[in-house]
Amino acid sequence: MGDLTGKRSKRKQTAAMNQMNQMVNDQLGTLQQQQAAAQATADASRDAYSNMEFTNPFADATNPYANTQTNFDNIYAGAQNVYADAQNTFAGARNTFAGARNTFAGMENAYAGLQNQYEGMENRFEDMTVDMRAADFQAQQGQQQRANIMQGLRGAAGGSGIAGLAQALANQGQLQTQQIAAGIGQQERQNQMLAAQEGSRIDQLQRGAGMELQQLQASGAMAVQQAERAGAAQQQQMQMSGAMQQQQMQMQGAAQQQEMQLQGAAQQQAMILAGEADAQALGVQQQNLQAQGEWMANMAQMEGAAAVQAAEAQQQATLLGMDYGALAGANAAVQQGMANQMSAMGMQVDMYGSQSQNNFFSQATDAVVSYKSVTVCVPKGINIDTVNGSIAIENVKPGDIVIGYNGEPTKVLQKHEYLEDPARERFYKVEFDDGAIVDVCDMHRIKGERAMDITEGVKSKEAYSGVEFSYDLLTEDSGYRIDGVPVNSMIPEMAIGIAEIIKNK
Repeated sequence: MGDLTGKRSKRKQTAAMNQMNQMVNDQLGTLQQQQAAAQATADASRDAYSNMEFTNPFADATNPYANTQTNFDNIYAGAQNVYADAQNTFAGARNTFAGARNTFAGMENAYAGLQNQYEGMENRFEDMTVDMRAADFQAQQGQQQRANIMQGLRGAAGGSGIAGLAQALANQGQLQTQQIAAGIGQQERQNQMLAAQEGSRIDQLQRGAGMELQQLQASGAMAVQQAERAGAAQQQQMQMSGAMQQQQMQMQGAAQQQEMQLQGAAQQQAMILAGEADAQALGVQQQNLQAQGEWMANMAQMEGAAAVQAAEAQQQATLLGMDYGALAGANAAVQQGMANQMSAMGMQVDMYGSQSQNNFFSQATDAVVSYKSVTVCVPKGINIDTVNGSIAIENVKPGDIVIGYNGEPTKVLQKHEYLEDPARERFYKVEFDDGAIVDVCDMHRIKGERAMDITEGVKSKEAYSGVEFSYDLLTEDSGYRIDGVPVNSMIPEMAIGIAEIIKNK
């Protein structure tokens, strides 16, 4: 009786557990359908956003300055050098002093023939003689006086006294006579000396006057000759200076006249060219203002079109964000459903464990091996897109942030590692049209389709073997990306498959 009750209790427990599993599976199926619908909506929104054709409102913008005159003619190109024909008014000028002669060249020395008038003069005192007549006369006078005295006193004085007195008188008379004679001779000599001196002085005066006269005549002739030649030279110099000044004034006047004409022509030409340049600049300024107005109008229109297009894109992006939010909620619900399923499986394991633990683990192991014989995952060495760049899948850990299925950063919840048979040719190298390459097993889903079945956007597929380890990641949005391509996580599908296998047993 006790065994029968225990069997009934086990049957009820098993029925209740199966019913609960069925409810959990039904709920998970419903959530997966909602997830698929949300995924489809998100994919549609993503496709709509991706396929949204943005037109460049500025693509047909034309440069209003393109036809602006830029090839300006050089208004100075035809300008002529108004000084080109200018002539040197001094070119024909001649040296008015070129024929001038030295008026002193033929001058003669008027003193060249002068003679020394003192050359033949004689000393008139050279032949003068002593006059002896005075001495002779004095001696005769003395003798005569003494005789006269002696004759006159002979009778009066006697012989001796008279004789002495007579002698004294005679001596005195003789002395007087001598003095008179000497005075007469001296006077005669003096007269002769004065006559000679006067003659010499007269000769000197005559010859000096002749020399002076000759010198005055020569000096006058020289002065006259110098004056005549100086006057001629001065006259010639004045004539040449006047001719030179006249010629310089004529050439200076001609040069000033020519310079004034050239300056006037140059100023006139500069004013004409400046006027043409100002007119050309005003024309260019007018064109620039017109082009600027046209450009501002075009820019306003194009910016308005760009703003409308940006608003439409923002609206579409908002809708896509809302769809991604709904998809994230559906993914979270599926995750919760999977968690519930895993919890139910755990409860079923506990129940079966109480019944026959060894039998359940054997069944679970057989189920995993059976399911793994059908599907494998991502080969070792394949890079996964993460926020920190591409990282080999074997180096990714739970808690790391990767680029999720929907292209947004997402967290890794679980990482599974499997031992593979290298002899099995179950792996595909799928190359897409955009150059992206994804390596997964034949049953792994890419964009929701098995790798062995996917064809959209595929350029080539190549099957290969030799894989020893494979990996799979469970993320918050049930997927991740390889080389930018969305790849589904196979862990939820594997859990459902294993549960079905165990349930059927």
